[in-house]
Amino acid sequence: MSQMEQVWRERAHRLSQRSVFAGAARDASPVVVLGIGKERYGIDLQDVAEVFPPVAPTPVPGAAAVYSGVINVHGEIRPVIDLRRLLGIETAGAGSLSRVVLLRKDGRELGLQIDSVEQIRWIGAGDFETGGRGGAPQPVSVHIKGSTKDLLMLLNTEALFAQLDLGVTH
Repeated sequence: MSQMEQVWRERAHRLSQRSVFAGAARDASPVVVLGIGKERYGIDLQDVAEVFPPVAPTPVPGAAAVYSGVINVHGEIRPVIDLRRLLGIETAGAGSLSRVVLLRKDGRELGLQIDSVEQIRWIGAGDFETGGRGGAPQPVSVHIKGSTKDLLMLLNTEALFAQLDLGVTH
């Protein structure tokens, strides 16, 4: 066995001895923590395609009130939903540049306008606040799947994409 091969084997052995992720349970899945004012929301990491630096979406005349406009993503135009408006959060101070998180699901893309991206966090089944029946998380609204014990609300990506199909105004 060559010296280089020995080094690689030792490195592989050390890596195999590490814990998977401090604080992450086996049933945990990663979520991106988003900030809207003082509130915190989570969205499944697998649904996040890209996070953009602060940008001002281009308004679209006649669009539903929940849309802040559209952005150009690598030569393609994508709609952007203002999470504040969608969830009925005060919009004081709106109009400045905000971050946009591009969501991708089943070949479709949608921008989500937020204040900040804070971290990636692992959420397990035991982290959910139980809502009475069988310990399963109870949806707070159609756009929120549930919340953790520390009040991180998990967004329902399917409901956000359904918003595109409905074109519902709020």
